[in-house]
Amino acid sequence: MATRQGISRAAVWKQIQSLRTKGYEIESSTRKGYRLAKFHDPLDADMICEGLRTKWLGKDLRCFDEVCSTNDVARSVARECRNGTVILAETQTQGRGRLSRPWASPPGGIWMSLVLKPKISLDRAYRINMAVSVAVSRSMCALYGLDVGIKWPNDLLIGGRKVCGILMEISAEVDRVDWAVVGLGINANIDVMGFSVDWRATSLRQELCQDVSRIDLIQRLLLEIEGTYHRMHSRDLYEEWRRRSVTLGKQVRITSASGDLSGEAIDLAEDGALLIRAEDKIKRVLAGDCIHLRAPGEA
Repeated sequence: MATRQGISRAAVWKQIQSLRTKGYEIESSTRKGYRLAKFHDPLDADMICEGLRTKWLGKDLRCFDEVCSTNDVARSVARECRNGTVILAETQTQGRGRLSRPWASPPGGIWMSLVLKPKISLDRAYRINMAVSVAVSRSMCALYGLDVGIKWPNDLLIGGRKVCGILMEISAEVDRVDWAVVGLGINANIDVMGFSVDWRATSLRQELCQDVSRIDLIQRLLLEIEGTYHRMHSRDLYEEWRRRSVTLGKQVRITSASGDLSGEAIDLAEDGALLIRAEDKIKRVLAGDCIHLRAPGEA
């Protein structure tokens, strides 16, 4: 290795030690040299940016070993940072989902927040969530051949189990959005067996029976999100979001501040509303927790 690189053995050893401090498990042998002991996939900003093919999204990319929440970090810099800034962390100590519910964020996942500054009115903000969810579904389908569906309003499922959650937080004036922070929690190389059964979670590792490259996935996600973001107002994107829905046709229960509503999810409106048939009436729901109810005889 030293000969090939044209450096001293001491220089090689120094670099190996540097890699070990970053978490790489490297075996050494006096006669044979060094060997990577097992697959390791650190969140390295330089490695991510080196293969990133976006024009603006992720060009300011900040990686942390541990944060309270990537959304909290993103919100703290949102006003001053450039459009498309990305915050990543190996772990979150206070990760959260909708309604401030705890979100387990152990090492091996992708805990990422995007700072976006679209020039849109507040009533069009849901299109951001639409664009991001389509991009995530596309990315996982393309890279791994998985059937990843979108559960209204902000989850992605594989076989009825959650693999990704999206949390969007917005700062807005009366007539326009100042910035949006979009948090993604992706169960990538995670053992979900330790999670609560009630969470009905899965991970890419569990679905594929092997670890995935988080760097490859992040690069693909950012590229897809940049593309769908520019098309967020298009009819085509809305139609794709609707096609990828796993909520349509389901019996659902919606819990919101105005109370519970149960019925059949029959359509998705272009403004992001879920249309539900309940008691022979069609009702529009713009926000709330959605539970897919099992049909009679369904396991």
